[in-house]
Amino acid sequence: MRTRIALRTEQVAPLSPAQYSLWFLDQLTGPSSEYVQPYAYRLRGPLDTSALENALNALVERHEPLRTRVDQVAGEPRQAVRRHHPRPLRRLDLSQDPARAEREAAAFALRPFDLAGEDPLRTLLIRLGPRDHLLVCSLHHICCDGLSLAVLGEDLAALYRAASHGQDVEQALPPLPVHYRDTVLARARQADCPAGRPALARWRARLEGAAPLRLPTDRARPEVRTARGDRVEVVVPADVTSAARAAAARHRVTLYMVMLSVFAMLLHRRGGGRDLCVGTPVSGRSAPEEEALIGLFTNTVVLRLDLSDDRDLAELLHQVRGRALAAYQDGHVPFEHVVDELRPPRDLSRTPVFQVMFSFQDFEEDALALDGLRCTPWEIPVGSSKFDLELELGREGDRLRGFLEYSTDLYEAGTARGMADEYLALLREALGLPGDSPGGAADPVRSSDPSPEEPTR
Repeated sequence: MRTRIALRTEQVAPLSPAQYSLWFLDQLTGPSSEYVQPYAYRLRGPLDTSALENALNALVERHEPLRTRVDQVAGEPRQAVRRHHPRPLRRLDLSQDPARAEREAAAFALRPFDLAGEDPLRTLLIRLGPRDHLLVCSLHHICCDGLSLAVLGEDLAALYRAASHGQDVEQALPPLPVHYRDTVLARARQADCPAGRPALARWRARLEGAAPLRLPTDRARPEVRTARGDRVEVVVPADVTSAARAAAARHRVTLYMVMLSVFAMLLHRRGGGRDLCVGTPVSGRSAPEEEALIGLFTNTVVLRLDLSDDRDLAELLHQVRGRALAAYQDGHVPFEHVVDELRPPRDLSRTPVFQVMFSFQDFEEDALALDGLRCTPWEIPVGSSKFDLELELGREGDRLRGFLEYSTDLYEAGTARGMADEYLALLREALGLPGDSPGGAADPVRSSDPSPEEPTR
């Protein structure tokens, strides 16, 4: 049910549950780059640097989370929206040494934030040549999510267009109907309502008693989990993507459900067990007014999958469809509340409830489009992992492309590459396409009983 949110005027608001979780981790472990989100584009052409500076300042003025810090009021963390004072765009001229750009961009983008002492957005413009620049934006996850980056790009393009044509940037976009803090206040009131208890009870029934994932690892699990990680690229070719779409249509499921089902097959075959919990993000934007906002709306739901019987793809898809739809129905319940309800045994070596994430977007993100410029994404390696494993896929033309992110405390790069390759082979096998079958088994989900987690070498 989509409801309208009333506009409030409070300058101080509570943190959302997801924000509180990030703040708590920051307090517990100290500032780190684990939840820093880089956003970088190479800009080729006649860049109007003054217009870009004006557009970035207007962007921060428009979206309060970009100028919100975390203050403590009576010992409790609160969103504190700061008055925006236009700031000059930080610049770095590397036109004489452009080879330094990758190193400098990564160092700038991944520097930890002081959530109480600085705004959660930093920007840097690196000059590579007279008509060649690199725009680097570094954001802390506490102020944004994946859809926020799309909003950021759209608004920045509109503001730059106005500024570069000598127009008033304040008139370039319609006023926002609500602010992020209004949505947090509205949801806090809803969370206190007794009507929310049945959904929380359903989450308890789904997840109570679930065991941690026990995939074999290259290294013994450390007593305290760290954020050290890396990633390997995953490209699903056009023929496999087309076959997966056809299978989704035949079985009345989504492409997301097909890709997730085969990922579950991979985890099972790799020794992850028959009772699998996989986390997956949902947008969390439930009201029309929220679509135009930058803020942390994303919530996480957990799908508990049963692979106890030998199942073919059709059977697993039927199960995944039912459990995904049930999870979406209760997707408004903050994951942090689910954890509080379950109260899993304290284990600093793992993330609670689930240790593997699957993320998918069946649409192409619009690239940044600044008037008169050719803008291409610039990837900044994050060098961290929030989970043991995370498979993230998104549409790129007629194929899917993404990465498998892994904890380097647990896995070698070769092991991660092997898992990514096996996933692609399993896709071909499950979809009936020609290609090498991983292990040659006829049934993609049949495996021996999982052994306890231990280093494999």
